Amino acid sequence: MTKKEQALIEQYAKSLVEVASEHDVLNPLQADVLAILETFELTYLDQSLSSLAVPHAEKVQLVKLLQGDNCVYMNHFLDVVLQNEREVYLYQMLQAVLKEIAIVSNRHDVVVTSSLPLTEEQKNRVRAVVTKKFAMEMGRLIEKIDPSLIGGFIISVNNNVIDTSIRHQLQAFKMNLK
Repeated sequence: MTKKEQALIEQYAKSLVEVASEHDVLNPLQADVLAILETFELTYLDQSLSSLAVPHAEKVQLVKLLQGDNCVYMNHFLDVVLQNEREVYLYQMLQAVLKEIAIVSNRHDVVVTSSLPLTEEQKNRVRAVVTKKFAMEMGRLIEKIDPSLIGGFIISVNNNVIDTSIRHQLQAFKMNLK
């Protein structure tokens, strides 16, 4: 992706988040974006929108299908994307919108990677650690399982990482022996 394309994507995302913030609808907007991104992930929509083999009229129809019970600002945003024939960038724009919402609201998603699924008590402790350590409101808790960690966990939030995994401790021990 070129710098020009990246700047375009970021501008669309910032504009949508600014309007939603002014009208105090960041939470509904975030819910709409997450639902649409889930549609992208469950289908081949991104490939269809970026394919040169798919006629523009079909791309318009596909994007129109996304305009359901969304907030009015999301539907207007999708209309603008279609008017300017930017549907090829829609997936990246929506991802950028989530990042902008996180910045504006200081509410970031937390990714917890562990060797086993977390219990509710552990999830609550993670929430408390994130709130205290990073002084931010927590967005979604995204849980990933990686048996190679052996034990412990890795918390990633807003480019910050806390790694208490056994794998990390063993690697650090190995480096100290050299």
